[in-house]
Amino acid sequence: MAIQASRRLPCIRPAFPLFIAFSAALLLAGVPAGADEPAVEALTLRQVVQTVRADGRSVRSKRLDRDIASAAVDRARGAFEPTFTVSATRAHDRQRSTPEEDLARYGVGNQVGLYERDSRDYAATIGALLPTGAKLEAKATLSEFLTNISRALRQSGTFDMRAGYGLSLTQPLARDAGRDVAQARVKVAELDDAAAAQASLDAESGAVAEVCMVYFDLAFAQQRLAIAQERIRNGEQVLTEAQARVRLGRAPEAELWEVQNALARYRVAYSEAEQQQLERMNRLRTLLNTNAAAKPQPIVAADPLPPVRTEPPALERSLQLARENRTDLRGKRLAMERETVQLSFARNQLLPRVDLVASAGFNGLDTRRLAALDPDRVQPYPNWSIGLQVSIPMDGNQQARADLRTALARRQEAEEAIGALEAAIANDVETSVGLMASAARRHALTSEVVQRELRQLALDRRRMQEGRGSLREVLISQERASSAQMQALDNQTQSAKADILLEAAQGTLLARFRP
Repeated sequence: MAIQASRRLPCIRPAFPLFIAFSAALLLAGVPAGADEPAVEALTLRQVVQTVRADGRSVRSKRLDRDIASAAVDRARGAFEPTFTVSATRAHDRQRSTPEEDLARYGVGNQVGLYERDSRDYAATIGALLPTGAKLEAKATLSEFLTNISRALRQSGTFDMRAGYGLSLTQPLARDAGRDVAQARVKVAELDDAAAAQASLDAESGAVAEVCMVYFDLAFAQQRLAIAQERIRNGEQVLTEAQARVRLGRAPEAELWEVQNALARYRVAYSEAEQQQLERMNRLRTLLNTNAAAKPQPIVAADPLPPVRTEPPALERSLQLARENRTDLRGKRLAMERETVQLSFARNQLLPRVDLVASAGFNGLDTRRLAALDPDRVQPYPNWSIGLQVSIPMDGNQQARADLRTALARRQEAEEAIGALEAAIANDVETSVGLMASAARRHALTSEVVQRELRQLALDRRRMQEGRGSLREVLISQERASSAQMQALDNQTQSAKADILLEAAQGTLLARFRP
């Protein structure tokens, strides 16, 4: 991957497509490729980001949390779902009666001493909790009954039929009263769902930032390997020259040994670079949920390192973007709103329970089922009631007071969490802007060093070929040029990472990779 001054540093790497092919050949040395399998998997940064956003473990986990939170919203809304209930009851009641009861039921001189009642009762009810907190119930009933008192007056198998239609309403006037209180659980669930969505986006942003870092590390490792290979090639040229000089008696054998030792060090450095590239590649595989056993094709970073940004963004602009876009900050704000709703609910629970209870309906009686249920026949027999029910805890409502203290503490905790996160965000943004500026300065300086070291290396090689310079000078120049190139690449990598860190701190990283 090219650094910013790549046109001035021709020996850092060849054209990038050729470099990809060269790196793949190095990776696959001694590993035959299958007939239908590609020799190497070249991935762009956008491809790895899309894979992580779709399949990252942490991303999937947070999405499942979001599904759970969404289900909780449906569950809370279910409290307002109307309920239809039907019931059927068969009953027989047999009990002894007192003389007074016999007198009232059968008249003077009749001492039965027994009361029996057979009944079949049916009911259909529709009830619902209203958004105001009221409980409304509509009910239709039919009771078929026969007693030993009326048995003698009825034909065999004939029952009395009593039907009823009614509405009942229980409306809280203090505790649990009002739309906000009645729907507090729904509002809390909705805020939890919204917070879970922000947490999912935050996990996604973190996963994208991590995979970008690893991708840049892999790109750096690939170029480090190319530099190591170029150094070996140059060392072999110096070795050929040293061998020729020793044969002609123009250089002592000790000078040949020095070149051979240098070439051995170059090969050691190449082996280290090769291992580093393997580690970075496998780290990227881990983030992509793949493994070498199941998918042995080596992964190559196909995109070059981005150029160094010489002008970091203004700090105030970055802070403003962070305040507007950070998903974790949005989540904390939603958490505080949630605790505010909980606090309002807890304060309402301190009130006494005062409920308006009202009912109204009609009833009818007949020996025929349909006649008893006929609306025209029940209208002359209305019934209604209205009243208040008051319930006051005798010991100061300790449970509600404890819940209120808890709600106050949680809301204060949510406020402090927002303040702490805002401070951390400001520090993260300032650190990232500083990293970008520092990396840009270091890259500019090391690029100049690379140019001078390359010119010095070219001069020493020319002098060696002309017989005017020593092999030692070429080796020293080669070491210094390679080190400068590595430093320039490292600064470019650090600049790319700082850019990702800044976008993550600003909350704009996901927008950069928007599909």
